Amino acid sequence: MEDEKCRMLVNHLLDHPSLLELDLSHNLIGDRGARAIGKLLNCSCLETLNIYDNRISGRGAQALAHALSKNTSLVSLNLRLNQLGDEGGQAIAQALLKNQTLVNLHLGANEMTEPTATALSQVLVQNTTLRSLNLSCNKLGTDGGKVLEEEMSHNSSLLECDIRLTEMSLESEYCIREVLCTNRDKARHKHAQDTADTK
Repeated sequence: MEDEKCRMLVNHLLDHPSLLELDLSHNLIGDRGARAIGKLLNCSCLETLNIYDNRISGRGAQALAHALSKNTSLVSLNLRLNQLGDEGGQAIAQALLKNQTLVNLHLGANEMTEPTATALSQVLVQNTTLRSLNLSCNKLGTDGGKVLEEEMSHNSSLLECDIRLTEMSLESEYCIREVLCTNRDKARHKHAQDTADTK
């Protein structure tokens, strides 16, 4: 399915009040299709959106990010294997400074580099909703890894962060994983405490 068919499909879904999950992965959807999907995000109750392995670049990601910044229902977004680049990566990061519902985000293999890592580092400080972030197979580099590592020390809500094959230093990878372990331990302890309190 390419852009035109994607837009036709979305037009028919705009008035579908009960649609919770949409999987458009492994298609030929580009930026025009992504803009249509952004419109759908603005007026639906979607909770899960999979659009991985398509042809969405920076402009399409900006349209999705604009919708994401206002969305209050989406919990999981999978954008891996597109061509977002730093233009798209930074736009998504900016949206996450406003969004308060997204829990899982997959941005793997999207040609993102250090500028995206820097933008996402701000998210790690301010966003308290995100639990799982996948940045694998992007060239974030040593400097990108360093800035993520520094801001990760201020995060207590992220539980999973896939940073494989991102060209960051082993030291940064180790430090980020240490914080994640601490966050998971605290989450388990809180869950156990909450369970005990309800008995």
